[in-house]
Amino acid sequence: MFLKNKKSVGYIFWKCRWDILLIVLITVAISPVDNYVLNDTVFPLTIPSLLGTLLSLILAFRTGQAYDRWWEARKVWGSIVNNSRSLVRSAEGFSTGSEEGKQFVKDIALQQIAWTYALGQSLRGKNPIEGIDSYISATEVARLKGKANIPNALLQHQSQRIKAARDQNLITDFGQLRLDEIVRTNVDNMGMCERIKGTVFPSPYNLFLHITIYVFAVTLTIGITDFEGYIEIPSTIVISAIFLAIERVAVLLQDPFENNPSDIPVTTLAYKIEVDLKQMAGIDKPPQPVQANKFFQM
Repeated sequence: MFLKNKKSVGYIFWKCRWDILLIVLITVAISPVDNYVLNDTVFPLTIPSLLGTLLSLILAFRTGQAYDRWWEARKVWGSIVNNSRSLVRSAEGFSTGSEEGKQFVKDIALQQIAWTYALGQSLRGKNPIEGIDSYISATEVARLKGKANIPNALLQHQSQRIKAARDQNLITDFGQLRLDEIVRTNVDNMGMCERIKGTVFPSPYNLFLHITIYVFAVTLTIGITDFEGYIEIPSTIVISAIFLAIERVAVLLQDPFENNPSDIPVTTLAYKIEVDLKQMAGIDKPPQPVQANKFFQM
């Protein structure tokens, strides 16, 4: 997730540098033809004006739709943070005060921490098992290997741990129902993340919008007839670069789980969950701090 830092603006322009370079080449190639070959041809400035207005409207809609996807993903992870705290709080409240009951609370907390890290890594296309062996036992890690959906398997193991605690009378029947309800909510949140991840933004829409920006650059270069190349070339490049940068922002926001600086900061959120849950469960070992970047959180 981008932070309040000017470097994020530079990152956006860097991501569309090749498109801007192509605009520069097109403008430099067309400007002499317009000034010397088509000098007597009248090209109405209304055409690039209409295209510019159309692009503004389409980009506004495009960016809004992309941000809606990003914000939905952020709300889902906000729910995951709240549910993680509620899970440990409920486990502690419904369990007995015995040593076995305290160990059950710790087990639930560590399983939840492992699930949050595994879910984030899975959504980003990384190995979901990597790094979670410090939260769950080697036996449980071995049970996870070969599973198609590691986060879902972790939630299944969590439900089994809750049932085992009820069989051992470490929690009440109502406590089991309450904890299962929270686990079921986490299943729903995981499904929402997978839906956002698996739903691709229509590629023809992106292609037509991208081509329209180039058409706009060509028509604007030809349409500015009252100035020489030293005015029309920079004007076309600057305006087109702004359109390209806005388009790039939308492209980055539309996929919030692609391991980019614009992603939902799932690793940072999982780290915050780990800090809170370990403190709530009475686990003394503090987590290692997440490495911060200058202009984004991962």
